[in-house]
Amino acid sequence: MEALDIRDIKGPVKLISNLSAYFIAGLILLIIIGIILFFLSRKKKKEKMVFMPPKPPHEAAYEALEALKKKHLIENGRIKEFYIELSFIVRRYLEYRFNLRAPEMTTEEFLIHVKNRNELSYDEKYFLKNFLSHCDIVKFAKYVPTAKEIDSSFDSAKNLIDETKNTDDRRLETQMITDKDNICDHL
Repeated sequence: MEALDIRDIKGPVKLISNLSAYFIAGLILLIIIGIILFFLSRKKKKEKMVFMPPKPPHEAAYEALEALKKKHLIENGRIKEFYIELSFIVRRYLEYRFNLRAPEMTTEEFLIHVKNRNELSYDEKYFLKNFLSHCDIVKFAKYVPTAKEIDSSFDSAKNLIDETKNTDDRRLETQMITDKDNICDHL
């Protein structure tokens, strides 16, 4: 009886059946193909991107002024916030237009910096000083300007941008107007 109880050693147990091995290999292959396709599609998207030149600083400033108007801050009694944004628009314009770090400086530091540069005329520097000083009085001294002063400040910001546009842009606009007039003369 004892001889019947003796059995041979079982073979090694397969951890993965053949079907499981094919499934795992296929899954790994699909992941690799997916990664390759992902990187190839990203490369094609980069190739399709078209470089758009940045807007000229005066165009960006005009858009910001229009957006400021549409916020209706004055009508809602948020005059200080209006002046903060108005002076920021002018400072950001000057930064991009003349390569000045206007937003990071106090008004006094900025005016001293501008005084030593030749990009702005004497009249433009004087105008800028009055504009920024008026904005600071409203922002920091709790001065409440009249409706006329508010409109004047907004117009002053726009006029400063008009007067300091890139001369190439001014020349182009003048040429376009001249060409338009010439075309009308020939009709």
